[in-house]
Amino acid sequence: MQARRIVVVAHKFHTTAEDELVAYLNLRGAPEVLNVRHSFSDAPDRRSAYRLYRRGTLVAEGATRDFAGLPEPLIYLKELWFTAWWILWFGGRWDRYIAVDGLLSFFGLLLRAVGAVRLVSYWCLDFVPEQRFASGLKNAIYRWINRYASLHADEMWDHTELMVTSKRELLGLTPESYRAHFIVPYGIWVDRIRRYHYEACEQHTLVFVGHMLEKQGVQLVLRAIPEIVRTIPDFRFRVIGTGEYRPDLDRLVEELGVQPWVEFTGRIESDLEMEDALARSAAAIAPYIKELDTFTQFGADPGKVKNYLGCGLPVLITDVPWIARALAERGCGELIEDNPASIAAAVVRWLTDAERNQAARDAALEYALTFDNARLYDALPL
Repeated sequence: MQARRIVVVAHKFHTTAEDELVAYLNLRGAPEVLNVRHSFSDAPDRRSAYRLYRRGTLVAEGATRDFAGLPEPLIYLKELWFTAWWILWFGGRWDRYIAVDGLLSFFGLLLRAVGAVRLVSYWCLDFVPEQRFASGLKNAIYRWINRYASLHADEMWDHTELMVTSKRELLGLTPESYRAHFIVPYGIWVDRIRRYHYEACEQHTLVFVGHMLEKQGVQLVLRAIPEIVRTIPDFRFRVIGTGEYRPDLDRLVEELGVQPWVEFTGRIESDLEMEDALARSAAAIAPYIKELDTFTQFGADPGKVKNYLGCGLPVLITDVPWIARALAERGCGELIEDNPASIAAAVVRWLTDAERNQAARDAALEYALTFDNARLYDALPL
């Protein structure tokens, strides 16, 4: 641990990689950590909030009022204002400013220019080269800000090797383009998770966790249920999370008449409780729809998949994120197609074959150890 005072800034909807970094810094006894969080545009509110830790102890926290009615350009000015205000309010010069997207990294560059922070690290959690927004103007501004922040940050942290490759092929940016470059994937706390042998788990439960969007493919699993229950009458599909697509999923459940086999838990606030709900399941699913997914296919590192691995679950996944083929090759699960027939067949295989399921659970844990947070962050010049 080199830096005395560290700022970590993110747009938030649920637990993400930056939360794990903050936890790591506090476990390592960082003298001062300021975590600033801004709500996403599709979150239930548009608040900004902060937490200040000193040597791992929370000493101050606060939040703004809800700015949901503010026009979008002013929302971003609000985020800049409160990011700067809290950094300046707690005084002195901060040694390192870590942001998880281009806009927040750009804010860090402004703060570096006025001497409020010394080093800016841009942690790129997703890469969307085209059509990030419906507006052509917004896409142009988004690309300019991300490129500028990438080239002027003191450190560029890419999430995956595929992200590095995608940027090289589509933007001409290479690790040599930056002042310093690191690959920092999504990590997990392997040691804190209680895992279950297949014989002790809920053997007929499939689980999904994540933000409910159409591209996540939960609707495909719902459509697969009538076929699944022909073989597994006591099947249960546990869905953890919330999101704008939830009303559509509720309507589909009613339309298909599959209410007895579906459990919507909502968001589970406690990471430990969420991990236990995952680990008790028999298998997990990540049915990304490729034609709708503009985030994952260019190298984003899906946190849900790392959670599945850490909980020792076989993973049924479409060939969209970079990690999908690695999972299949290591015996941690299976590549599926984004259609109900493929999903139904795979679910039946993995929820009824004890030997296959347990072998994948063992392989998942072995792979998860390579993404342990302590190992990942110890390698960074923090």
